[in-house]
Amino acid sequence: MHRTSSAISIAGLLTAGLLMPSAASATAPPPKWDNQRTLDCGWTTVEAQFTPGGPFTSFHVVGSTDVIIPKHIEVVFPGTTTSVTTLHVPGFDKNRVTTVVCSYMDPAGLAVELTGIRG
Repeated sequence: MHRTSSAISIAGLLTAGLLMPSAASATAPPPKWDNQRTLDCGWTTVEAQFTPGGPFTSFHVVGSTDVIIPKHIEVVFPGTTTSVTTLHVPGFDKNRVTTVVCSYMDPAGLAVELTGIRG
């Protein structure tokens, strides 16, 4: 079997690890993460993005390596005033030092309040 120089070059780059994803992806969400929200966390405003899996997944805090992991979410649907619990993790200690309470307005008009862990 005859190898071409391009096949050898690609194999060499793969072996050297030069075609591996960069570590920079750990500090910024992948381009497919387009679900950005502005969270009002009382003491500060946070720009965060959640994965395509939805708001029940971790929020990546833009510009840092932090994430906010939701443990309790309440939603007020448009035209109503009563909140509905959409996520509740039994046994979650809301008095932990790393606990945050944030709220945001969803593009669909839902008022969302989430309690979670920032780390």
